[in-house]
Amino acid sequence: MANQVEPKLIKPLYDELQKERFVTLATVDFETGGPNVNAISWVLAKNEETLYFAVDNRSRIVQNINSNNMVVLNIIANESTYSIAGKASVKAEKMEGVPLKLALMEITVKEVRDVMFYGSKITVEPQYDKTYDKDAAARLDKQVMEAMKKA
Repeated sequence: MANQVEPKLIKPLYDELQKERFVTLATVDFETGGPNVNAISWVLAKNEETLYFAVDNRSRIVQNINSNNMVVLNIIANESTYSIAGKASVKAEKMEGVPLKLALMEITVKEVRDVMFYGSKITVEPQYDKTYDKDAAARLDKQVMEAMKKA
């Protein structure tokens, strides 16, 4: 049985991408031309066809996207694993209302593919803890997510 493929986010993924969460982002490395994968958490579905994420504006992710805009965002949600392919760009080099120098990145969704292996489902989604000042982390997370929602 073939995996399901959609041209935009399905509702459960859109809903899951309304809050900070663990995802991975694959880019094409600007130096080697090989794959580069990073874990990120500041991600937001603006609509079913547009994703925003925030990263340090000096990040290799930004350099990679400026060199080759093809990306894949991987999310574990809805009892499965999804690969969201699209084209990324820098929407803003410095986000407003955020104390760090974060770039606001935009992904135009081209394809959403359920990539979970046959006959299985995710029973526990990944969880993480911030290991630095919890109050400072919560304030920063709120500022970043609010700035993305306003963009």
